[in-house]
Amino acid sequence: MEKNASKKELRVTRKNNRITIHRMNHPSCVSSFLRALQRGIAKGYRAFSVEWIGDLVFPDACVPIAGIIAYYKENRHIDFSYVLSEDSYLYHCGFTEPFIETAEVIESEPYPFDKLYRYNNSSQVAALTQAYINCISRQTECSDGVITGLIWCLNEIMDNVLVHSESGCGYVMAQYHQAKKVIAICVYDNGIGIYNSLKKSPHRPRTPIDAISLAIQEGVGDGKGQGNGLFGLYQIVTENNGGLNITSGSASMMWSSDGEMKKYENLPYITRDYNATAIDYRLNLGHDINIQKAFKSIGGFDGFDIRLDYMLQDDNTIKYDIFSNSMGTATRESGAFLRNDILNILTRMNTGIILDFAGVKTVSSSFADELIAKLVLRLGIIKFNQVIRIINMNENVKFLCERSIYMRIHEAWKALQ
Repeated sequence: MEKNASKKELRVTRKNNRITIHRMNHPSCVSSFLRALQRGIAKGYRAFSVEWIGDLVFPDACVPIAGIIAYYKENRHIDFSYVLSEDSYLYHCGFTEPFIETAEVIESEPYPFDKLYRYNNSSQVAALTQAYINCISRQTECSDGVITGLIWCLNEIMDNVLVHSESGCGYVMAQYHQAKKVIAICVYDNGIGIYNSLKKSPHRPRTPIDAISLAIQEGVGDGKGQGNGLFGLYQIVTENNGGLNITSGSASMMWSSDGEMKKYENLPYITRDYNATAIDYRLNLGHDINIQKAFKSIGGFDGFDIRLDYMLQDDNTIKYDIFSNSMGTATRESGAFLRNDILNILTRMNTGIILDFAGVKTVSSSFADELIAKLVLRLGIIKFNQVIRIINMNENVKFLCERSIYMRIHEAWKALQ
């Protein structure tokens, strides 16, 4: 059994060919797993049983460990079996078999969070980005610049894998932590790594840790792109007071929300030629991102969103179809999802919105309250009338919405007395 940690700090242990994962909530768990696996292989084992007995699962550990297992299965012909409870998070998130979906399937996914995806083309990258953005826009009201910044991070970091890693595929997983209003994302590949990539460039870093420190500088790359992917990510995370971990080969650099930076060297890695890279970042959805400031030196970013592009009218207003964007009109939850989405669109587009109720035959009182009444209170009556226009609402729906507005205003007025 591995003896490098006290019982209190156990992350991963191995007894013969059984690897037990105790924790999966920090990048250090990845190093512990890889050490246990490599030492088991050195002992002559060609098949391993992976057991999970922990609690919390974060993308920064889950994604790289799943990717490492895939590498050893496909390239070293190591067999793996799993000891997992069928009601466990790991059993359902795709840890044992990452989701491989077409762009069309991904686009139709209503909740892409808590799923570990494997992708290998730019269409899947675009679809995953859109799916994450569509979903988070409905989950919570985001601060100014957050969704635009998130689009950049998702597109650039996933695309970096296809352009630079020479691995052929990448792995990605996102979690939405509602209580903290944080989104956590990890992108991983089994490719050549940042050090090997930059060795071919004029920068020629001396060590893997030097390579990571260079990679977050403006314009530094291997010549296959502009070299601003990791630079842009670093700028956005810093502007947002978020968190960022970059691990590649034997080195890792971590930036916390308070600006503290830690670096680690001599970590285990797969091979000299295939260092692998994990990019883990966390954004605060309630903290503004000044996009102009973050991108002042690289020409900005328009945050193109194909869903909003379809809604955009010739007069530069947004026409929002309530029926097609809803998941039903009978529950309070569905009304809240639409309200969040509408508020996020107002923040991003800075234009008027037409709410089209043409396909809506009936709504519940709770739906009307969450969507219309709370939207009026959130914006205020004057601003609501300035930026929101409602069309094609039938009389029954109109009655329920107006009743909900009156009740909300009455409650708010009583609270002031």
